[in-house]
Amino acid sequence: MRLVATVVLLTGIAGCSQTSRVDPGITPTALKALGKAVAILRIGSASPACINVAVLFGTREGEGYRRGKAINVANVNSILEPAVAEVELDAGEHHIIGYACGKAHGFSIIAAKTDGQIYATSFASFKLAPGEIVNLGFLQFNVSRYGRNAISRPIDTRVGVIDWPLAELERFKLKRPEIYAKMTTRLLTITDRGPHEPTGDECVTLKALKAEGKVQTLPPSCA
Repeated sequence: MRLVATVVLLTGIAGCSQTSRVDPGITPTALKALGKAVAILRIGSASPACINVAVLFGTREGEGYRRGKAINVANVNSILEPAVAEVELDAGEHHIIGYACGKAHGFSIIAAKTDGQIYATSFASFKLAPGEIVNLGFLQFNVSRYGRNAISRPIDTRVGVIDWPLAELERFKLKRPEIYAKMTTRLLTITDRGPHEPTGDECVTLKALKAEGKVQTLPPSCA
């Protein structure tokens, strides 16, 4: 579990009507021929008030991430249906760039949209090879506000991923036996948004800037 960057809270999007599913007869061979793969994700509820939840996928574009497919889980707190969504994606690297919680009186979205279809923040990432059917784990979002201003307080978003509980695996096996038999598990990589040590190229730039008087000190790793 890591603290990630503060992002923008938006409201008023359309609700998700049903849980995202792929054809249970889909095969790794057929997927590989198309350069596709399947991602399976258990999505947690950020609040007890969430009825439906969704996540938005994206792909890297420059310094940001271009919006891709959204996947939904309806009735996330159901004791009968697993809170698991499935989606067919192009093989390659993908990012989770948004999370939505649908309540009785509207939706809340956590995302950092910059312009058009481009988003600034990746919460987690994963890679898919052609033909794979991958369980990405149990994604957990925890959202809270901090500070004294009740209207415009910043938002802390904590994101984590764990393996599915055994009971959840058994329930999915019963509900989606064809998909369960073909899937393997490889957990999401949570994006570390904290400070990082400069790379070699960054150190070269920092040293040049220090020589020009544009920065005063160098990080220890660049000294």
